Amino acid sequence: MKKITSFISAAALALSVTASLPVTAAESDYLLHSTFEDGKGQWSGRGSASVKIVTDISRSGESSLMASGRQADWNGATVPLGSEFKAGQSYAFSAYVMTEDTDTPVKFYLTLQYKDGDTSVYPKIAEVTAEKGQWAHLENNEFTIPAEATDIQLYVETDESKCSFYVDEVVGAKSGTTISDPPAAVKMSKGDINYDGVINVFDVILARKGTVNGITDKRTLKAADADSNGVFEIADAVLINDFVMGRINEFPVVEPVIIPGQVRYTMEELTEKTQSELVNNEPADSHQEKPGVQYGTIQKKEYFSKKANKNKPYNILLPAGYDESKEYPVLYVLHGFFENEDRMIIKGNGTMYTRQIVGNAIAAGEAKDMIVVCPLIFTHPTKAGATDFGDAASVEGYNNFVDDIVDSLMPHIEANYSVKKGRDYTAVTGFSMGGMESLQIGMKYGDKFGYVGAICPAPGAQGAWKWESEETTPHLIFITGGTSDNVVGLNTPQGYHNNFTKNGVPHVWHVVQGGNHGDDSIHSSLYCFVRAVFQATD
Repeated sequence: MKKITSFISAAALALSVTASLPVTAAESDYLLHSTFEDGKGQWSGRGSASVKIVTDISRSGESSLMASGRQADWNGATVPLGSEFKAGQSYAFSAYVMTEDTDTPVKFYLTLQYKDGDTSVYPKIAEVTAEKGQWAHLENNEFTIPAEATDIQLYVETDESKCSFYVDEVVGAKSGTTISDPPAAVKMSKGDINYDGVINVFDVILARKGTVNGITDKRTLKAADADSNGVFEIADAVLINDFVMGRINEFPVVEPVIIPGQVRYTMEELTEKTQSELVNNEPADSHQEKPGVQYGTIQKKEYFSKKANKNKPYNILLPAGYDESKEYPVLYVLHGFFENEDRMIIKGNGTMYTRQIVGNAIAAGEAKDMIVVCPLIFTHPTKAGATDFGDAASVEGYNNFVDDIVDSLMPHIEANYSVKKGRDYTAVTGFSMGGMESLQIGMKYGDKFGYVGAICPAPGAQGAWKWESEETTPHLIFITGGTSDNVVGLNTPQGYHNNFTKNGVPHVWHVVQGGNHGDDSIHSSLYCFVRAVFQATD
């Protein structure tokens, strides 16, 4: 027994020493180091590309960043360079890339994007040709950022190919810094908390320490969760100990622990999940009423608007089997300029299939039961409706709804229907002018709206493009733009996308190829959005 105790004490000491070792001098000098082990950080898709974290392919560690949905060679993965990178100074850059999409070798570029006045400039930092399934190294030990550069970004693209690809171990440092070769990729094994390839007494010690001090590192938590139920607890420490002692030879898989109201996905995780599940065009059968499926009921009602000092109409979609003994989350859907409460649920450019899209998603178990509210958003005490895009009173009538939804509409819905209250159960999205207003609502009332969407949003939204605290930050931001939008273009929603990117706010960037300023973009966005809302918590 004395020997075992001494061994454990020595092991604990060794672990303590190992854990306290600093990073290498080179790593401490890195200005940018994207390992993707804790998410994608400020990385986002460029052009039509979307990016997500994958854990089955990596150059080092467990994870890498995957760029897919590329419609052009310049589409790829991009990250803003912070204030640590100065115009006129030289830096060393390094990144690893790989593709499994094509048998033909692919030339990759690591490229800088910056503004010189009003002109965008794209100098190449490094290039490399990658063989299928093999990591290739993009590197340049001395690259000078031009003295006139502003709004600087780093991105990975290809020469001609539109293949999906992976990026890992991206480093930026001052010129002269030694950038070390990253260690080989490791695969997570349940119980192997210290990732040394074996499950032994060292892992038992770490598990016991974790039950006392807690474990915050996501990667470590994943390995320590021996029974795969989504949480680390004493039962996991017991299982790891039993494995080491030979009492069991494999770990059981038990049902996930569900605690009502607990966070199921972080903002970053829900964003990545939603981004990976986007569709360009919703399936045709999502518009159809299918045999054996019950669909919700649309009712036209009125509420009293304090801002307008009069009653205003809205359409409400109650879910199939609406039961007042149950409580339902609420999605508010806002129309555009010159439109009304019918546009987003009954008739748009043609028939609106909101009822069918929502009903089919719920019936398939892909969305939660929800109430959908489509109000007349024009809110003005003297004007009945908008008269002109350039008319100040008309614009004011739409902007007033930012407060009207909170002051009047939400209290009315909550008083008259069986509603789950709070931002975890409240979402808003909108089209065109309504999309711009939904962004304003989300930025002003992030404590009340946990999910914020904008479909082909109009120009004019203003704000900090970030939130001051976790409690006021929505669980999900979702922006849709259409490449054939001839009203606001793709550039307007992309501008909002860029604003969130610059501030490091995770968000979904949904580009509908061929999408117009109308029903096709709306249907595509709603199809994806209703599957994402109300999913962050259990």
